[in-house]
Amino acid sequence: ALIGFRFVKVRDNANDSTRLIDLKNYLFEVTVKEDSKAIGMRLSEIKKISGPETEVLGVVNETGGVSRVSMDKKIQPGQILVIKTSPDDISTIQESLGFEIADDLVTVKESDLAEIEVMVTAGSRLVGRKHEFLKRLASDDLALLGLWRQGAKFRTRLAREAFKIGDVLLLGVRTIDDEGVKERIKHLGLMPLMERELQTIPSRSRLLKSLVFFGLAIGLIAFNVINIVVAFLLCVIAFISIKVLNGNLYRNIEWPVVVMLAAMIPVGQALETSGISLSIANFISSSTAGMALPWLILMVLVITMFVSDIVNNAATAVIMAPIAANLALQVGQPVEPFLMAVAVGASCAFLSPIGHQCNTLVMAPGNYKFGDYWRLGLPLECVIVAISIPMILFVWT
Repeated sequence: ALIGFRFVKVRDNANDSTRLIDLKNYLFEVTVKEDSKAIGMRLSEIKKISGPETEVLGVVNETGGVSRVSMDKKIQPGQILVIKTSPDDISTIQESLGFEIADDLVTVKESDLAEIEVMVTAGSRLVGRKHEFLKRLASDDLALLGLWRQGAKFRTRLAREAFKIGDVLLLGVRTIDDEGVKERIKHLGLMPLMERELQTIPSRSRLLKSLVFFGLAIGLIAFNVINIVVAFLLCVIAFISIKVLNGNLYRNIEWPVVVMLAAMIPVGQALETSGISLSIANFISSSTAGMALPWLILMVLVITMFVSDIVNNAATAVIMAPIAANLALQVGQPVEPFLMAVAVGASCAFLSPIGHQCNTLVMAPGNYKFGDYWRLGLPLECVIVAISIPMILFVWT
């Protein structure tokens, strides 16, 4: 926290002190009204009125595509312009020139709408879907006003563009404090950025009860009273009974991870039963003959870290655990420290944006590059190695 920011270059669109994400280049579609003051003006004059950050990207053509046009072209009534600008500037443009957000995006009067910025998360229902799907689920509660995407170059209308993870949507809502709006946003898997009050929090008594149930489950597992699967299943049932969990339970499950684990567990078992993991362990043990235990654990930890940067952490543990266990048996050492090295290493996917979904999610909003991850991740992993190796040896040997 004290020196990490020095490893990553600060770029435009980075965070400032007043906003979580400084978004200045939303894409808007505006219709030129019949009585617009802009009729007959050149497209280049829009930038003079709204400011230098505003850019007219094109005009929607008859086929629904976006055509690049000369900035010397005159504005015609009924045209739909694609404009890149900030939410504040689009309001200025609408008021001063007589534009309105395209009708197929907004189904209610714009004067009735408050604005909120939300991010499309990895588990959102909107990923891979288009505006029509959003409109069907949101009804008249939400309206898409603008879209922000890192490095986006759209050739079709916003309504035809499929949403992606990390997209930030500028939504119009009837009222921000409405519980129905909060539930609708949560149901869609969208994360509010500006209006934090949309994130509802359970009552304090429910939170305390849930902590007690979770603590009991951990205690029963730690003292080998019941099986870990049974303990957590009972904990989930208790959560449902006190209404800490509701219908969002299944939407919050990382189903891709579950499916991948279901596919990777047989792979790990195949490595074990076919003797491949034993062969790998034999190769490592023969290559490191006479090496002290700390160096062996260091090697397992580092290898697991690098595998975790390209494979999901759970899948990394499934693959590396049998190899580490066989290596421990080959060198005549206890298995526990080797497995702990795998557990720590599998949780350290810091060198790439593909190692974990959280890395991917923050890449676009934070305006990070691929190299930013290893610049900050490599020193962080060195710190983790320096701390974890002595602790593993102290506790598990």
